[in-house]
Amino acid sequence: MTPQPLIFIVDDAADNRLLLHGLLKDKYRLLEADSGEQCMKLLEQEEPDLILLDVRMPGISGYNTCIAIRKQAKSKNTPVIFVSAKDSIEERLEGFEAGADDYLTKPVNGTLLLEKIAFNLERVLARKLAIAQSHEAMNVAMEAMTSSSELGQIIHFVKEVQTIQKGNSLAVAIMTVAAQFGLNCCVLIDEAEPVLLGCSADSIEARVLMKFRNADQRITHLGVRTVIHSGMVIILIKNMPLDDEARYGRLKDHLAVLADIANGRARAIAAESDISQQRIQFLRDLIALAEDNIRQTSNEVNAYTESVTSIVSDMVIRLEGMLFSLGLEEDQEKQLMKLANQTTAKLDDMAEKTKDMDGNLSKILEALYDLLAQQ
Repeated sequence: MTPQPLIFIVDDAADNRLLLHGLLKDKYRLLEADSGEQCMKLLEQEEPDLILLDVRMPGISGYNTCIAIRKQAKSKNTPVIFVSAKDSIEERLEGFEAGADDYLTKPVNGTLLLEKIAFNLERVLARKLAIAQSHEAMNVAMEAMTSSSELGQIIHFVKEVQTIQKGNSLAVAIMTVAAQFGLNCCVLIDEAEPVLLGCSADSIEARVLMKFRNADQRITHLGVRTVIHSGMVIILIKNMPLDDEARYGRLKDHLAVLADIANGRARAIAAESDISQQRIQFLRDLIALAEDNIRQTSNEVNAYTESVTSIVSDMVIRLEGMLFSLGLEEDQEKQLMKLANQTTAKLDDMAEKTKDMDGNLSKILEALYDLLAQQ
């Protein structure tokens, strides 16, 4: 139950304090002081909801006591009602200048006193409620701004991650976003050759990450540590803010989205790597086949050329030996030898062109080698 409001009754006259006590005891908790000095001492121990303050007192006057009350941080907004035997305009103005909220004259009208107390307490309650609502609205606004900033970082990550081509670069990008969230983490990208970043391979964190490679849980809590698992991507957060439930829940959602995005890219990188390996293997097979065919073709052409050249050379030698027995005239012999020599020259030219063809085939192989080196 909400406790009754606490009221200080400050008056040097005992009968006045007794009167006020009798009027208020059924609805409020009461503490009494017979001087301004004693009121200030009570303020060091208690926080009243309202103060009834006599104006004329020995020692510190009610006006100076009110000024001192207003200088205290915890009581600067506490309602103060002056209770005075004098009702002049000057007295009232001096009371308001000192910081009082209301003014009552003696003898006190009990009904009016209760009305003024209730009014001032309700006003304080309304002010506290307004301040609380203002703080709540500010917190909501700050939460929205923070969340918007974090979502902006996620959106930036989505844009940047599409250009990433290696698992190590992907792990660095994840750790960068986590650091922007104020989080310390380590990351495992479960590729054919796993990428581990943020901890050493023989650390406890690494063993935890490896343990979750085949786990079904998407989010696992390990005290202040949280493991986010999405396919090929496993993130171990070492300092989740457990003392801030709203921020914890928000970051957990952000990290789950981050892991899903990173997993999609990791799978794309793996698929691209597989395609690249298949392309490389295809080129290697193509080069091996080309080398075999070029070697075989070159050998066959060279063998054929050598055979034809040998046959023609043999024919020329035999022709030279037969010229004497054919009884040809000298001009006819020269024409026949010229024809034989022209044929031999053409064969030699064809042999040179065969060498050029070998060079062209070699250039094709070089182009395939260059293509392979670019993969």
